Amino acid sequence: MKRLSLLLLAAILPVVACGGAQRPGADTIVVAIEQDPGTLDPRLATTAYASRLSALVFNGLVKLDRDGRLVPDLAERFESPDPKTYIFHLRHGVRFHDGRPLTSADVAFTVRSILDPALKSPRREDFAKVVAVETPDPFTIIFHLSRPFSPFLTAARTGVVPQGLGGKSLADFSRAPIGTGPFRFKMWEQNARVLLDAHPDYFAGAPKILHAIFKIIPNDTTRVLELRKGSVDLLQNAVPAYAVKSLRQDPGVEIVERPGMNFSYLGFNLEDPILRKREVRSAIAHAIDRKAIIDHVLEGLATPAQGLLAPSNWAYTNEVETYEHDPAKARALLDAAGFPDPDGSGPRPRFSLTYKTSTSKERVSIGETIVQSLREAGIEVTLRSLEFGTLYADVNKGNFQVYGLTWVGVTDPDILYYAFHSNSVPPDGANRGRYRNPRLDAILDRAREITDEKERKKLYAEAQRILAHDLPYVPLWYSTDVAAMRRRIVGYEVYPSGDFTGLLTARIDPGATARAAGRDR
Repeated sequence: MKRLSLLLLAAILPVVACGGAQRPGADTIVVAIEQDPGTLDPRLATTAYASRLSALVFNGLVKLDRDGRLVPDLAERFESPDPKTYIFHLRHGVRFHDGRPLTSADVAFTVRSILDPALKSPRREDFAKVVAVETPDPFTIIFHLSRPFSPFLTAARTGVVPQGLGGKSLADFSRAPIGTGPFRFKMWEQNARVLLDAHPDYFAGAPKILHAIFKIIPNDTTRVLELRKGSVDLLQNAVPAYAVKSLRQDPGVEIVERPGMNFSYLGFNLEDPILRKREVRSAIAHAIDRKAIIDHVLEGLATPAQGLLAPSNWAYTNEVETYEHDPAKARALLDAAGFPDPDGSGPRPRFSLTYKTSTSKERVSIGETIVQSLREAGIEVTLRSLEFGTLYADVNKGNFQVYGLTWVGVTDPDILYYAFHSNSVPPDGANRGRYRNPRLDAILDRAREITDEKERKKLYAEAQRILAHDLPYVPLWYSTDVAAMRRRIVGYEVYPSGDFTGLLTARIDPGATARAAGRDR
């Protein structure tokens, strides 16, 4: 009986420890995230958190450094003897989390599985030019392409999975993956939390933080309260703007900011009979007061955007058509589009639209402000806030008129192909608005085939001019990257990609909070 009681107590204690507002242990960091990742398989990741968490569990052949440049990762070096051939030389001594050594066969398996239509990988287009894969030895892999493809090295960031998925089914691997990354998978409670442990044999050195708990907290206010209480250690790009000012005054919290490249936009369904008219989209762009939203809703933590590529991107151009806040011009454009005001200053709208957004308090506030601006132009808008998974599914299916989302971690200008090429309609890409422009397609195709960066820059500049004129999106802003963390977290860096790479160098200093509080008194 005594043994049974001890066993029951041992079973109960972990449950008790997980409840309430328990503070994390000295070797554990708790990170609050907004949504369940949905998958941890890097070949299938499409959402921000699927990509960010899988990047901790897996490595690609190459990675981005803190300046956004591609550098070796699983490959210790690589070369391209001609525009259609890429040779990668793998590091020796890299092991998967189950102890098996990494070989070129794993890389070949990863790419071939992505190319298999049965997988339905969103990365398939990235590797579509691969016609042959050679593995002359366990540490060399050679890719032969059908034609030059300049974004291929960016595609090589995709996480490498073990050959045969470590004996797991696709469904099981997606939820309990085996990678080579700095953290190994431990547990996933859907819509509750994901637990990762430091990989002690990580080839680049084990993280100093031994355990990472990613707590799924969709509610903005709850995330902030848990950070204040100390039951959460870190919020990265999950800090509602309205809370940043007060968090700066909290002696137990440190705020880190840097200019960001995450791009928020308003997307249109161009198969809709109203929204297919460019004058209507232009009118909507002129009706929105972006500066007012940035100043009053986002507390200044953003800068107005002109297009998907941020100013820090090497291919960015500011020589594009812009849409300043001009309600009178918006009304004139609606008149020209064939939607005159039916009753002057009366209540009847020109037409009605539905605008879909997430349930985030901040997103709803943004939506409400945009709705009011459009009503002043004579457009009646119904705002529908949906759970993120439902919103994302609707957008990919084309089940929307207008929606608001954010592109995160954009680094390669080839994102314009993925977002706007006519071949990129879901599930083959992210052209969710069903935008089609043969001239843009030809420019983006050409930009993929040449390797001269100056020539590519010219092509991408023209692509940005076309998109600014056609307006498949209304560009809104680039968000400032904001990390809010308990002061016991030391050495955490915010990277341009907005991911959790900072966890690799961060450490926990239990005395840091007390020292900071002493200085602030």
